[in-house]
Amino acid sequence: MFESRWVRQIQSRRLKSSRELKVRRLPRSLMSDDIGSVILDEEEELIAPDVPIKANPAIPVSIGIMLILGSLVAALLSFGSAMSLLITDEMRSDGGFSESDNATFDMLAESGMAVTFSIMYGAMALGLLISGILLIRKNPLGVKMGMASGSIFFIGNIVESIWMYMVADDYGLKFTVGGQIIVEIACGAFCIALPLLAVLIPEGKAVLYREPVVLSRSEEE
Repeated sequence: MFESRWVRQIQSRRLKSSRELKVRRLPRSLMSDDIGSVILDEEEELIAPDVPIKANPAIPVSIGIMLILGSLVAALLSFGSAMSLLITDEMRSDGGFSESDNATFDMLAESGMAVTFSIMYGAMALGLLISGILLIRKNPLGVKMGMASGSIFFIGNIVESIWMYMVADDYGLKFTVGGQIIVEIACGAFCIALPLLAVLIPEGKAVLYREPVVLSRSEEE
């Protein structure tokens, strides 16, 4: 009898210990926090946290400086187009220009290309200058103005190549549309894409719009 009582006491203690060791499953709402959540259910799921992007002011500033330098190039193009209108016959004879050079000057002046492209490149130069200043001052308007100015260069190169191809024969010149227009289109596309980089790069976008930018792990994948 004593032995059976002792056995029952041992079994009772084991049962009590096993009840104390049971862990009650917590609800999912208690297993999450602001950083991420780990859910322990039939399977384990890990949710990666979103990473905040740190603003980098150097991105819009460097792009703005490049646009200002581009405005100087556009100003030279505008000045070069206007110079064909200012060259007189006396300057041509004194300068020793060839017949091909004189025919080119006559074509630019008489066809209206000199006036047209002088205005277009002048507007491009002014737009790039303002765009660069706005980006240096962290103003997002500089992106739109820079893209508009780059579009002028893109369209102007195409129009110039087609225009010269159409009127070159009238002045005894030969002009072919080949690799030159490909290079011009590539340069125009670069001028359009350059200011757009300021918002495509998350660190630059955070500077221009002065709002937190978050890089989601799901979007990165």
